[in-house]
Amino acid sequence: MRLPRPLRWSLAATLVALAAACGARSSLFIDERAAGGGGGAPLEDAGADVRDAGDASDAEPDVYVADCVEAGVTYIYLVSQEYNLYSFNPGDGSLVLRGSLDCPTTARPFSMGVDRRGTAYVVYDDGQLYKVSTLDASCEPTPFVPEQHGFRVFGMGFSTNEGGPDETLYVAEINFNGPSLGLATIDTDSFELSPVGPFSENPGTKVEMTGTGDGHLYGYFMGDSPGGFVVEIDKQNATILSSTPLPTGSADNALAFAFWGGDFYIFTSQGGGITVVTRYRPSDGSVEELPSLGATIVGAGVSTCAPQ
Repeated sequence: MRLPRPLRWSLAATLVALAAACGARSSLFIDERAAGGGGGAPLEDAGADVRDAGDASDAEPDVYVADCVEAGVTYIYLVSQEYNLYSFNPGDGSLVLRGSLDCPTTARPFSMGVDRRGTAYVVYDDGQLYKVSTLDASCEPTPFVPEQHGFRVFGMGFSTNEGGPDETLYVAEINFNGPSLGLATIDTDSFELSPVGPFSENPGTKVEMTGTGDGHLYGYFMGDSPGGFVVEIDKQNATILSSTPLPTGSADNALAFAFWGGDFYIFTSQGGGITVVTRYRPSDGSVEELPSLGATIVGAGVSTCAPQ
């Protein structure tokens, strides 16, 4: 989820310059081992190791369901306000630049979800939804019509249906002026948005979502007070099943959220090309700040094939 509009314009010149520094790749859905170099130089970061996708040597994580045959789709994918797409390996903290988004719009990325085949769905701040390759950031429009049922911009995440392999894209409406309209689904064949219902409670006005390969759906809410809440959401009726407060984020932050390997990863940024990465581990209740990333991350997506 991107920064609120009052903070964006003060960063516009810097962000445009950063975006222009990175070139786009051309090939769609290629084997990442066969991908050569090329593309633009990666951004420098504030702690994590950034490599170009052509030099990727990340260890291949295990996958959850037998139909998940592409290890390359099991990282956390990140989209930045600077129009760049990255893969982030939680196992070693490495960040790989996949490419620069070339979607036909002057709007900026707002949020992202990734399906189990490695296709990213990126919503921009004008409400348009695009399909993006996680291998090289190649972009194509979709027939999605913005503002269906009042959902202009939204957080998003895939979750499997009864353990998979079928999955559904869930979205949560974001309204900077008040509570969210609630939960909905988007059919990625027809691109129709279907409301599920309002959340049973709204711990904050901003929400990002992430799903799992075993059928769960989670969200991270932020409000006016510092910190936020990790919640589990009932996919059938938008009831908040559980809520855990965390001291992470604030109202003026960009937000992204992902689940990988039993842990939650929260990406928050006040702009200026730096994102704080926080890991919450439910198994022991620990909250740890990891090395920062050198980009303004506004969306995160994880395949439901990722380690659980």
